Amino acid sequence: MSISNESDQDVIACLLSEREQAQRAEEARQNLFPGVLAIEELPDGYGYRFPADEDWTARVRAVVAAERQCCPFFTFEIAFEPHGRGLWLRFRGSEAIKSFVRANFPLALSEAAVPR
Repeated sequence: MSISNESDQDVIACLLSEREQAQRAEEARQNLFPGVLAIEELPDGYGYRFPADEDWTARVRAVVAAERQCCPFFTFEIAFEPHGRGLWLRFRGSEAIKSFVRANFPLALSEAAVPR
């Protein structure tokens, strides 16, 4: 998927092939999104709350490291709540980026859950 606007910041083009995109999406569906505790719509994106333990911290950091290589149009934020209450992964950017998240990521906890 590619969307282009006036500024380079608004160019949304994943650098992965379609096959690689599908594989990455399936990995996230199986390994990342089942851990989502809350989803928050932001003025410029979406936030996903995860447990703040070492396992989920490592998973979230790995996803951000990988996504930065293929989707450089995102602003990624990782924020830890006080006293280990949670970890937020936020995808932020322009309205075009927010639309990309709406089209490609779960926006409800029921969508994030994977039947086991």
